[in-house]
Amino acid sequence: MSDITTVRPRVVRHVSIDSGQPYEAFRAAYETAVPAFDRLEAMGVVRSGAGWSGVTALSDATAGAGLVNVFTFDPSPLMKLNGSTRDGVTYLAANIVRAERGFHIDPASFLYIPLRIMIAETDHGTGQLSFDLPADLMAVFGRSDLDDVGAGANRTLAGLLKHLEVPVPAELHGAAIGLEIPAAVPHS
Repeated sequence: MSDITTVRPRVVRHVSIDSGQPYEAFRAAYETAVPAFDRLEAMGVVRSGAGWSGVTALSDATAGAGLVNVFTFDPSPLMKLNGSTRDGVTYLAANIVRAERGFHIDPASFLYIPLRIMIAETDHGTGQLSFDLPADLMAVFGRSDLDDVGAGANRTLAGLLKHLEVPVPAELHGAAIGLEIPAAVPHS
């Protein structure tokens, strides 16, 4: 067998929370709490020579609830062309300063950073927030230092949910689930 390809099975808990708020109102609240990342401003910091302290200052100024939206994908208008009636938007959200630790340990961790967050309109018109638990996603790497990164992202999400005044699942306060997952299987 070869060590070129590795397959690791994993268990990931998926969380969905009905906000109880109208979809558009909840989406607006989320986008206020998690503003769009300004790439040009970030590139200005890089070009200014301000170094990592400049990046940290930019993050502190923009990620008020702990995250910024790196990318927003709203397929709703396109989907409505074929008869879909509800809305939904996917965000890639991150805090680059907190995420750097994961990148430093293993750049491959950015498969799961930024976090993928979905707000979907329910049948009764409320906004439902969904995501996979970051600690579970990071557990696939089998490294305790990345487990800490995942647990930190869990805490960031817990803070965001509290800020948005929606229920905070107890699972966000723990580590990855303690299920026995078989060792990685190398493929040739």
